[in-house]
Amino acid sequence: MQKDSFLDRKDRLKGEGKVELPLNVDTKKYLIGNIAFIDVFIASPFILLSVALMLVVHSYGHLNTQTIILCTAPTLLIMAFQLIKHPIRRKNLSFLQYGILWKIKYKKRNKEFFYKKGEIDMSQSDQDTRKELGIKNIYSGCLETEDNRFVKVLEVSSINLSLMNYAERNRIFESFRTFLSEMQFLKKIQISQISQPVNLSRYLLYIDRKTEGEKDLAKRMITSSYKKHVEKIQKSKNMVARKRYVIIDQPISSDREKSLQEIERKAALVETNINNMLRGYSKLNVKILQNDELLKLMYTCIDYDNAQALGEFIVSRANNKVSISLGEKTAKEIIATFEKQINENIN
Repeated sequence: MQKDSFLDRKDRLKGEGKVELPLNVDTKKYLIGNIAFIDVFIASPFILLSVALMLVVHSYGHLNTQTIILCTAPTLLIMAFQLIKHPIRRKNLSFLQYGILWKIKYKKRNKEFFYKKGEIDMSQSDQDTRKELGIKNIYSGCLETEDNRFVKVLEVSSINLSLMNYAERNRIFESFRTFLSEMQFLKKIQISQISQPVNLSRYLLYIDRKTEGEKDLAKRMITSSYKKHVEKIQKSKNMVARKRYVIIDQPISSDREKSLQEIERKAALVETNINNMLRGYSKLNVKILQNDELLKLMYTCIDYDNAQALGEFIVSRANNKVSISLGEKTAKEIIATFEKQINENIN
């Protein structure tokens, strides 16, 4: 069967309510065909082992077809693991990597993460969410990292280059090159694209405002059914939003306030340069993420599934004023117990 072109596949997935996530760039250097230098490097100890086994067998005078096959079995096995690629269009992943090593790491790694309020001691062994990302604290609109840096995250809108003609695309590429040349005041800059759950909470609130006070029963039933449909879309794992971020950092000196002011200044300059990079309908919008938005982004990066389920409740959970968090059933049982004690105890 003939493979779909990129645009045909994109249209088909769009009709199914899905998007195709971008694959990582294959950085391997290939020796010949599908055999990369890394494959040869991984197989080299096994090749040496096979040669050593054949020399030992030969010294005893038992070298024949069967013993050669047995001696070369480790090399053939590891080469097979390396040359068998991922079945779903990720040809740069070997079976050894995704089928064995990743599964072992998945079984061994911690699968429950917690968020504690305030600063944490990175030298302790607490399983805090921020430790998995090397983040010590979220402070004044910045991520404070384990290696003593303030990190600012700017969310940037996107434009569709595929709908533009050659001249428009060239103009945008030239503007982007000029933007990068003007970033000389930064030692390094990171541009990331992070997939996130679709959040339609504001749209649901908009529907509530528009339909508030509706007296017609049929319209109320249609509205209720439509809201359920929107919630179903929001909970679907196939629906994701790809957001773009520009990330900058600033080492924290002995004067924390001065370091904070410096990264604020840099973030403002980056924001201005991005706003001035393009004009007209292709103009980009920039937003510097604040504490709550940084918290949601951090939570999404470490635990996508729960971020999708919790949505806007991520912030309220993290900023809960009590020192513990309870499930709904447990909270109801505790409340019922307290009410019973108040009503039945004699003061």
